[in-house]
Amino acid sequence: MKSVFFVPVFNQIKEFPIVLDDLKKHSTCSEILLVNNGSTDGSENLIHKSNFPHIDIEKNRGIGYSYILALEWAIEKKFDIFGSFAANGKMLASEMNRVLNPILENKADYVTGSRFMKGGNYPNLPLFRRITIPAVNIFVNLLFGSNLTDATCGYRAFKLDLLKNISFNWYDEWLYTYSFEYYIYARILKNKNNRCLEVPITMNYPKTPHGYSKIRPFIDWWAMLRPWIIGKFT
Repeated sequence: MKSVFFVPVFNQIKEFPIVLDDLKKHSTCSEILLVNNGSTDGSENLIHKSNFPHIDIEKNRGIGYSYILALEWAIEKKFDIFGSFAANGKMLASEMNRVLNPILENKADYVTGSRFMKGGNYPNLPLFRRITIPAVNIFVNLLFGSNLTDATCGYRAFKLDLLKNISFNWYDEWLYTYSFEYYIYARILKNKNNRCLEVPITMNYPKTPHGYSKIRPFIDWWAMLRPWIIGKFT
């Protein structure tokens, strides 16, 4: 099965060189797709020189928008598995096999990482997230009758065939933020025939909290909660 992991990049010149090196040395997927979300800090130059396939977006329209373009690229190129990987240095390419292998071994259809499972880790996780992520887990588990330990983790992979059973307008603008990936997850989780699995992974946070994430407190957290509700009742 052919697999591609997409990496959205927006003005991450500090972290991105390390991430690129990590991907080149340790990634285990068939291909890496870089998506330049309108970077102007030099990240775009690193993308163009990386020898990885890439998509350029002139202006940042949101992480969800880049997710949509990456998915369309993967479907057009006839990949079987699609995954996501952060450009901010929090994820480890050496752990990609943890997310990918259960699908390759036909043990799961949709796999997400969990920093909270036994074997996972989350050095320097900010206090705000120590409180809010478990709260989101409770919310999602009550809504879907699931037992997720890390509903917000972006380290994930899934069979692209799953999208054939999900009909909606990808280009609704409310999906252009963090909503898109969680809406997809909600629709897949809702169908009990889909085999969803969590695996332990590491999420490294910098010792100083500045710039560790593009997520804006409260504003983007609502964008992460809303799709679970809509996905449940769609």
